[in-house]
Amino acid sequence: MISFLFDAPASDWIRFALFLTGILAFIFLAEKTRTRLGWSAEVTRKLVHVGTGVLIVFSPLFFVSPKPLLWMAVLFIAVNFAGVETGKLKGMHDTTRKSFGTVFYPLTFFILVLTCWNGNKSVLILAMMVLAFSDAAAAVVGELLKHPHEYRFGADKKSLEGSAAMFLTTFLLMAFFLKPLAAGDGLEISVRNALWIGFITAALATALESVSSGGSDNLTAPLGSAFILQYLLHGDQAGLSRLTAGLLLAGIVALLSFRLKFLSASGAAGTFILATLVFGIGGWPWAVPILVFFISSSLLSKIGKSRKKRFDLIYEKSSTRDIGQVFANGGVAGLLVMLNGLAPDPAWYLAYLGAVAAVNADTWATELGTFSASRPWMVTNFKRVAHGTSGAVSPLGLLSAFAASAIIVYSGFLSNPQAFAAGWKNPLIGLIILSGFLATLVDSLLGATIQAQYRCPSCGKITEKKKHCGGKTTVLASGSRFVDNDRVNLACSAAGALLVILLMHLQG
Repeated sequence: MISFLFDAPASDWIRFALFLTGILAFIFLAEKTRTRLGWSAEVTRKLVHVGTGVLIVFSPLFFVSPKPLLWMAVLFIAVNFAGVETGKLKGMHDTTRKSFGTVFYPLTFFILVLTCWNGNKSVLILAMMVLAFSDAAAAVVGELLKHPHEYRFGADKKSLEGSAAMFLTTFLLMAFFLKPLAAGDGLEISVRNALWIGFITAALATALESVSSGGSDNLTAPLGSAFILQYLLHGDQAGLSRLTAGLLLAGIVALLSFRLKFLSASGAAGTFILATLVFGIGGWPWAVPILVFFISSSLLSKIGKSRKKRFDLIYEKSSTRDIGQVFANGGVAGLLVMLNGLAPDPAWYLAYLGAVAAVNADTWATELGTFSASRPWMVTNFKRVAHGTSGAVSPLGLLSAFAASAIIVYSGFLSNPQAFAAGWKNPLIGLIILSGFLATLVDSLLGATIQAQYRCPSCGKITEKKKHCGGKTTVLASGSRFVDNDRVNLACSAAGALLVILLMHLQG
């Protein structure tokens, strides 16, 4: 077993030693130069980012086996993680905040080598180019300008100029290198399609970089680029046109939703990414159910707003969804679309309907359950509790959840009837409706047990908020700080998909 892990030609291990020595020497010299000349750690970090990137980007072309490169990635994951935790090697790590970007860098390389080595080295190299050069260009441009136009979608500040640099650099990399590198994998593409694919890749990579924080762009931007490249290089012209149309439609939906205050700015950015994947890869059969969820839940959140205003000091999030809510509700669905794009299987669509049905059911239950005349009861002990309590259910809420799940499943049936061979009588319809409904009970159970609940020191009320009564810091009363409402919603969505798969398996 151990010999298998190191099974590679001797020439590869010689190259491994040379590459490793070169990278370590570059890092060592950069650190020594920084301390001797008094350079900012930030400047040295960028030099290391680009310098090591130049060595790593083209390394796959010189190796027969991927194993030496995988071990190199593992080594730097461990070294960089230790550096972040101990605060050493400041010339490699962000000194203004704790960031795991240097850990994500080799982790991304590890994933790309593992998944793209056979027949997709062009994808591997191009994705690493996005990481090594485009991401660095965005950071350098944003930091060199004295008065950049800043924005914030997540925890980190970004700049419009930096995002423009990210887009332009990615597009130029694709324009110059996509066609010749793809030819090395036996893929022939026209110059027009290379530019077309480059534009789509640049748009998605820039969007992913814009919503990142804590160095996560070192993971999301290159891996997102790799997925788009893999999908388009091995697809047909229809797929390229569909993804382009999906990107444009996603932009329109995100912009209109932002203007209508259904989404915050960060929520609009997240919706653009998610909707591009769903619309562009899945097409209308996948787009219709999630549009039904988004439109119905957004409208419901605005209905009876004055009546529901009393819950604003209880619920963690408002009716204007941010990026956390977007990915919590749609992340599992987006992942299933991507899996179907890479390895098509009818089961992915059924699981997708379960995931969307679950979040729609949960949203309807929350929005309409607040109108219940009687107090709800806690799902764990069936005691009556106040409206808005996490983990509480009511007859109106449960009925709304079932109806919401059914609407999603029937919208999926109408938009993709071939997924249900027996038509309206197909037992899968009832199975998926049940899965979406049961997932809301999973949501309620998590909300009642492990979701973080805080007590306000001023008024004594229990709330999901970390700040209450004019910004006073609340105290954890129950649950785990790690488990917030977004994570519970993500679990609800995953439960909907998994229940579909489980019930299909039990049905035989």
